[in-house]
Amino acid sequence: MKSLLRKMLVLVTIALTFQTGFGNYITPTTFAATGPVLTLTGGSASFVAGDNTPSIPVAIDSGITVTSDSSTTLESATVAITGNFHVTQDMLMFINDRVTMGDITGSYNASIGVLTLTSSGATATLAQWQNALRSITYTNAAITPNTATRTVSITVRDGANVSNTVTRTLMVTATDQTPIVTTSGGSTNYISGASTPVAIDSGLTVFDLDNATLASATVSITSNFDAGKDVLAYTNDGASMGNIVASYNSSTGVMTLTSSGATATLAQWQSALRSISFSSTSATSGQRIVSYSVNDGMKTSLAVTRSVEVTVNMLLSLTTSSGSASFVAGDNTPSTPVVIDSGITVTADSNTALSSATVAITGNLQVGEDLLLLINNGSNKGNIVASYNAFTGVLTLTSAGSTATGLQWQNALRSIAYTSAAITPNTPERTVSFNVTDGVDTSNTATRAVTVTATNQSPIVTTSGGSTNYISGASTPADIDSGLTVSDLDNTTLASATVSITSHLDAGKDVLAYTNDGASMGNITANYDALMGVLTLTSAGGTATLAQWQNALQAVTYSNTQVSTNMTTRTISFTVSDGNKMSGIATKSLTLQGLNSLNTATNTLSVSTGQTVSVAITGVFSDQSQKDVTSWVTWTVRNPSIAEVNNGRVTGKTAGSTVVSAVYGTQSVDINITVTGTPVSGSGSSPSSSTNTSTSIDNSTPAKSDPSTPPAQETKHFHALVETDRILAFIQKALAGNAVTFQDAASHWASKDILSAAKIGIINGYPDGRFKPDNSITRAEFSTLLVKAFALRSGSGTFELRDIQNSWARDAIEILASNGVINGYSDGTFHADYRITRAEMVAMISKILIFQNSVSGDGSTFVDVAPDHWAKEIIEAAAKAGLLEGKSTNRFEPDANLTRAEALTVIMRMLRENPTIDQLLG
Repeated sequence: MKSLLRKMLVLVTIALTFQTGFGNYITPTTFAATGPVLTLTGGSASFVAGDNTPSIPVAIDSGITVTSDSSTTLESATVAITGNFHVTQDMLMFINDRVTMGDITGSYNASIGVLTLTSSGATATLAQWQNALRSITYTNAAITPNTATRTVSITVRDGANVSNTVTRTLMVTATDQTPIVTTSGGSTNYISGASTPVAIDSGLTVFDLDNATLASATVSITSNFDAGKDVLAYTNDGASMGNIVASYNSSTGVMTLTSSGATATLAQWQSALRSISFSSTSATSGQRIVSYSVNDGMKTSLAVTRSVEVTVNMLLSLTTSSGSASFVAGDNTPSTPVVIDSGITVTADSNTALSSATVAITGNLQVGEDLLLLINNGSNKGNIVASYNAFTGVLTLTSAGSTATGLQWQNALRSIAYTSAAITPNTPERTVSFNVTDGVDTSNTATRAVTVTATNQSPIVTTSGGSTNYISGASTPADIDSGLTVSDLDNTTLASATVSITSHLDAGKDVLAYTNDGASMGNITANYDALMGVLTLTSAGGTATLAQWQNALQAVTYSNTQVSTNMTTRTISFTVSDGNKMSGIATKSLTLQGLNSLNTATNTLSVSTGQTVSVAITGVFSDQSQKDVTSWVTWTVRNPSIAEVNNGRVTGKTAGSTVVSAVYGTQSVDINITVTGTPVSGSGSSPSSSTNTSTSIDNSTPAKSDPSTPPAQETKHFHALVETDRILAFIQKALAGNAVTFQDAASHWASKDILSAAKIGIINGYPDGRFKPDNSITRAEFSTLLVKAFALRSGSGTFELRDIQNSWARDAIEILASNGVINGYSDGTFHADYRITRAEMVAMISKILIFQNSVSGDGSTFVDVAPDHWAKEIIEAAAKAGLLEGKSTNRFEPDANLTRAEALTVIMRMLRENPTIDQLLG
């Protein structure tokens, strides 16, 4: 038929001659029949490699079309991989469905990538050839194929004619192969409580088609998990398991295995997973499902499982409580033992008699520290006794004759306690294991953890017994406690200490002092807060040793800056600190022996001029003891031209009468002296230069030879509550001490008065060496200054102020109130901590000093002191006397707060109103 068609194919030439308007002819045209034609669909084909399965072939072009004008059948076709062909990988396939593809057969040459299709006798029709070409598929035999884009070329032939060649691109995608883990058949059996863990699956296999190593794996108990009791375990054998390590979460039942850098091989992973074991202390029988999966760093395998059949031996088993026991070391006391598990249960057959039990520290035993003990609380433990081996950490419990019941054994195990003999125990968590036996069978081993916490031991300071005595006003400070001891169980050094007067502090008078001897006290220094009565001692860097601290605290002394009117026994409290913890408070009582009275054998003495007589002064103290205080008192002579006194030795100088006064603290005694005879050569009006002779007021006219003629009266400067002799005595005694300076007063406008006041003991300043002259001053502080400056004693008044009972300045305030210097507010209060105003200050000093107009006083008034101001008259009187000045021209600011500098300036001006005091102050 085909041959016939070829014979019938002739060229037909039709010559048509057309005359045109231009005299030309159209050229003759020859027409020929065309061969087969192939047409592809758009785009490209895509192949994706399979994941652990044979790859799915992909059709090259399921929409290709075949046409022909010259033939209705075709003889053959070729489909060839002409671009990026990969031998051993690329495959072209054709399968005739025997329905739509005629007699077309195919043959693939794998070495050149050519698929040849033929039709015997060229009988297959165009439609059959089109179906055949559309069914041609590509696949790849490689697990990880080369991903270069392939070019596939297709041509057909009808015998005489060859079609056009069409090409189609083929995209090739490789697939990361998922690793595979496979468990073996069957299940694993385990008896709960057995001492030997059992391997879960020793026939497990691991592989990965495109990786030689894996990164991690997970093994999980996924059903019937008994948290805290079911255990998965893995130990690297060091030979066949590479660098695989594992971590088990006992709360979730999940074990995670990893290989650093994912370098462990498939064989090593297989060995590791085969070695994983299961054990349990569970009292619950049943099947556990254990799941395995592995990961290559990118993909995780499907989970596969293996079952573990758990059987509980109900004849003898132990079950511990969840959680852990907590032990905390004692602080300077024996540590309190902690019960390891008060909820442990013993399960045994009712006919089973238990013979013994062991409780052992099997994890982190600290020999010499750890102790296990049986707390015996009566008969609920039967005849069970215990013996502990401190070297092995094993407590063995036995019952003579195995007569103790299961309940008694349970009670015994619930009372096992842990303690540590160490002051500072090691803190790794201990593991304590329990088991019991009936002589034949042994229970499972049940465990419980004990956490151990060390305790920083508090330092200890201990005072000696008894009380320390101190004579109020004595010049020599008293050691508070020379028998005090300091210790610390876990530190060889301390950081700081405080010594405090914690009861009946007489602020500003009571003094705690410490001086480092430079040899036995290390680098310990001290700072004293006079208002609070607190001495703080510190060691830079906390380097001073316990012995140095003990020496330092034993050297702390107590003294009075002046005789206190508060004679109540003081409580001195000591504490030390190691930098983290402070000791308890240790106290020492300090008994003040106050002076009740001064006595002398006679209050009248007669001495000839040039002769000397001795006077002895006896002090009677609060404990009724009597001491000779002749050398302690301050002596004054009212008229130094008549006699002088030196340490109780009175020497007559000029005939006449005078008074010798002995002052000690708040007590004084006067002795009337009569000097007879002729004046001693060299006697004069100047006082003796002896250290113990005090300069007195001398405003009288010289005594006449007639002893009956009294000396002339001195000019009156102060009101009657002020005893000038006492002021002089106190000033003289203070001037014999060391001068005080303040770092913030040197350039102050009131520096002279501040330094003078410090020199005579009126002020002490702050512990940091400052005076703070421009700070305001309270009513309590100003009251204290007045009492100190004018040596005031209690008067005859009984005026009471109801809000000063707990004030540190109570004594001074009560002295002023008893002398009528202050009356308080209308409601009977004083408000000691209120800041005092300038007007209130003037009102108080007007009760002490007799205002006398200054020679230069001009009687000027202040424009800001209103005519009806309550203090107008006394302000003007004080200004005329030259005692005070305004804050600016013609302004006094009466209601402004008084500063510390202003207060001292006024007080020093008041003192200097007396010429003798002025001369003494220099």
